Amino acid sequence: MNSQKPYLITIIGRPNVGKSTLFNRLLKEQKALVAKESGLTRDYQQKTLCWGKYTFELIDTSGFDIIANDPLRKAMDLQYERILLASDALIFVCDGQTPLTQLDEELLHKMRTYHCPMLFVVNKMDTNFYQKNKDVFYRFFGKDFLPISAEKGEGIGRLLTAFEKQFFLPKTTHEKKSAIRTIPVAILGRPNVGKSSLVNALLGFERCLVSPVAGTTRDAIDLNIEYGGHHFVFIDTAGLRKKSKITSRVEKISTQAAIKTLERSEVVLLVVDATQGFTDQDLKIVDLAWQRATAVILLINKWDLLPSDKKTNTYWERQMAYHLRHFNRLPYLFISATEKRNIQDIFKAILEVKVFYDQVVDAAKLRTAFYEWTQTTPHPLICLGKYRKKVKWGKIAQRHVSPPEFKIETPDAKKITTSYDRFLKNKIREHYGLWGIPISIAYRPPPVQ
Repeated sequence: MNSQKPYLITIIGRPNVGKSTLFNRLLKEQKALVAKESGLTRDYQQKTLCWGKYTFELIDTSGFDIIANDPLRKAMDLQYERILLASDALIFVCDGQTPLTQLDEELLHKMRTYHCPMLFVVNKMDTNFYQKNKDVFYRFFGKDFLPISAEKGEGIGRLLTAFEKQFFLPKTTHEKKSAIRTIPVAILGRPNVGKSSLVNALLGFERCLVSPVAGTTRDAIDLNIEYGGHHFVFIDTAGLRKKSKITSRVEKISTQAAIKTLERSEVVLLVVDATQGFTDQDLKIVDLAWQRATAVILLINKWDLLPSDKKTNTYWERQMAYHLRHFNRLPYLFISATEKRNIQDIFKAILEVKVFYDQVVDAAKLRTAFYEWTQTTPHPLICLGKYRKKVKWGKIAQRHVSPPEFKIETPDAKKITTSYDRFLKNKIREHYGLWGIPISIAYRPPPVQ
């Protein structure tokens, strides 16, 4: 085995046998979406698993059952074939609480044609059906299998031990390596704006399923990319629709997973369909990102489909000034994911935003600038009983980076208006070039002398 190639173990089986639950159990984290509805997983998930002295890649696949006229059939079949050809070992999972099906038989026959090591697993061993039908599974596999309960964690230790005995697992190297700093980047947007096409363009191959049908992507998929010596983790997500339009439980789960990616991202690429322009939902997504302290870069996709009068910076700056006026000049790029236009510029834009996201400002110059802002545009007079008075300002200091946070001392901390808070944030943003970056200011009374 080539030491450069990771050892791939792929979990396979028909829909709803517990593949994603097993994947999460082995990783000890909720990585893949899990629900009672079959067919929830579409794109495959891949994650590195370190167990004892071994390191390998674990892959969770969607269930091998697609309706014949499903427009995703061809794309998913090609994806399956690529995964299986690359796999070093397979885990074949059956459902221990329902009878075996013709699909189980067809799938097992197909998997045996790949001639790579395969473990047989029956999930949901804690059911009455399994207890009464153990012999059926023995006859089906023609050899021993491992009964487990992925949900409860039963039999997982035996499964890992079987990995060691039956698979050719590579041992973990203990060479000292310098810590690699990765930049987590979430790709968000409304359904069918081209997020998965963008991911494929960034990677240079068809990693994510792409379809004109909205809602193709469901899981949040992590993808590692190196560019110019920098390491990125791009997270492809499901399209985000207005809450009032979400009716299915599957879409609700996918939406929650997409929003949760903001908690581990430093930058969001908000993909906008140039042929549709900005919507209230785009505004909501920017707001969600800033609430979670994540920088935002706009990617105006499908640029190649626009008429010439809409292919100007002036036109789009006017659109942003109107629709995104509360966010003060978000950085943007014109791209075409399908034509792969300006894709390399995305990496450069992320790195540039990241520099300012991590910026430490000069304390003395910040105090000088703050004094000028508050003198030139003072805060509105505040009420003090029957009287009105000026706000008293103390020191300003940066107290955090990534994202930038500031503290301002004032005895009138509770009376600072929302509009003046926005004014100060915009001044800081303009002064230090923090475009697209959320800023927080904590107003505190000065310490008691």
